[in-house]
Amino acid sequence: MLLSLLLSSVTVTVPMEATVRGTEIELAEIASIEGDARWVAELGSIELGYAPAPGYSRLLRVDKIQSLLHERLPEVQVRFAGHTVCRVRPEVRQIPVADLEQVARAELRRAFAGTDLTFQLAESLPQTMVPAGDGAVQLRARPLSGPRASGLTSVAVEVAVDDAVYRTVWTTWKVEVWQTRSVLARPVRAGQALEPSMFERRRVLLRRGVEREALGEGMLPGAVATRDLMAGAVITATDVHRPTVLQLGDQIYLLVRKGGIQARVPAVALDSGAVGDRVRVRMNHSPKEMSALVRSADLVEVNLGQ
Repeated sequence: MLLSLLLSSVTVTVPMEATVRGTEIELAEIASIEGDARWVAELGSIELGYAPAPGYSRLLRVDKIQSLLHERLPEVQVRFAGHTVCRVRPEVRQIPVADLEQVARAELRRAFAGTDLTFQLAESLPQTMVPAGDGAVQLRARPLSGPRASGLTSVAVEVAVDDAVYRTVWTTWKVEVWQTRSVLARPVRAGQALEPSMFERRRVLLRRGVEREALGEGMLPGAVATRDLMAGAVITATDVHRPTVLQLGDQIYLLVRKGGIQARVPAVALDSGAVGDRVRVRMNHSPKEMSALVRSADLVEVNLGQ
C-alpha cells in the first residue's frame, strides 16, 4: 500500500503570478507538476475555471485547487509547494482596427452584390482586446438581414478564440444605394399632368423607403401631381394621383406575349386599376384567371416569357 502511494505521489508547485492563454485555465498553465508520469499529464489538463478577461486578473487559492484535484483524482497523492495563492492574468491580443473594418466591408459588398453602392464608417471602431488562444484569432461577419437600402447599417463582426466566439464588435456604416432611373427634369406644379417629356434618366440616391414606394415608368402616364415637385424627384405614390382607367367588369382586350408571338383576345376585368397596375382578368368563355398589366382603358397585357 505504501509503495502504491509513493508511486502515485505528485508535487504541484504554485507561483505567485501566472499568465494564461485561451478562455479556460488548466492546472499545467499556472503550476509546474512533477512526479509519477502516469498522472502528471492528467493532472495538468484539469480545468480550474474561466480565464480572466483582458484588463482583469483572477486570484486562485491553493486550498480550492487541492479540493478539486482530490475530487477528480482521489487515488493520487498531491503535495503542494510554492505559494498559497496565484494571481492569474491573461495573455492578450489586440485586434487591428483595419482587420475588423476589412471583414465588415466584405460582408457589405456580399449583401449588396449587384447594387450601385457607396459606404463609409459612420463612427470609429473601438480598440478590441481578446485572450491569446492556441491558434490565430478568427474574424467573421454575421450575415446581414433586412432591407438593402440607404441609411445607417450595422455589421456585426464576431471574434473567435480557439473556434469559440469570444465577443462581437458592432460596426456602423453610412450606406448609399444608387440607381439610374427616370426623374423629373424640371419642377412640376401641383395639378399638372405628367408627360414623358418631363422626365430624364439620371443616377440618383435611393433613400430608405423610396425604392419600395417609387412608381415605375409605366405607372406614370396620366398621373397628376398632388403637390409641387422639384427637379430630380423620384415619383412615389404619394406625389401623384393616378386615375382609375379600368373598372371591375369592363370588357377589354388581353394582349398575350410569348417570345416573338403575340395574340389579342377578348377578356373581362376582375379588378379596377390605373395604368401600370396589375389586375386579375379572365378571357371570355374561360374560367381561368390571369394577372395582367394595365396598358390603357381597354387593354391589359400578359407576358409569358420566351
